[in-house]
Amino acid sequence: MLCAVAALGLWFGAPPLYHWMSTRQERQGAVSLATYLGLRLAETDTVVYYEHHSSFPDSSAYLVVDSASGAGAREMRRSSGLASCHLADSADFANAPPEYRPAPSPTLMYCESQVVPADGFLRAAWDPAVDHGERTYLWAIEM
Repeated sequence: MLCAVAALGLWFGAPPLYHWMSTRQERQGAVSLATYLGLRLAETDTVVYYEHHSSFPDSSAYLVVDSASGAGAREMRRSSGLASCHLADSADFANAPPEYRPAPSPTLMYCESQVVPADGFLRAAWDPAVDHGERTYLWAIEM
């Protein structure tokens, strides 16, 4: 009887546990790669979406981060070393689900920083006209 209960527990419990663990590892991988390339998240920043593509030699991550305020988002971008900011003439959001990409806008901003010791890029886009710029769309690309 005990073996039957244990077998049923494994049968129904293992898949959700595996899914939870793999999802957690993917999130940690995305945040770790972005952090390695300069991202500095505050405790009040929330990663609301992530994708992590670990491949050798070019790993990448796409994150959507909501900050508690526009000022907090500006500080996160500044402390992450994102520079050379300008109006976005184009940005590739094709792979992200529609709810996790910005709407086309003439006020969409874009920044980039090249991380020389890590040999990669950290890129960000945000729209200061939407929610005071609290949402930041980030790409971390390791080369």
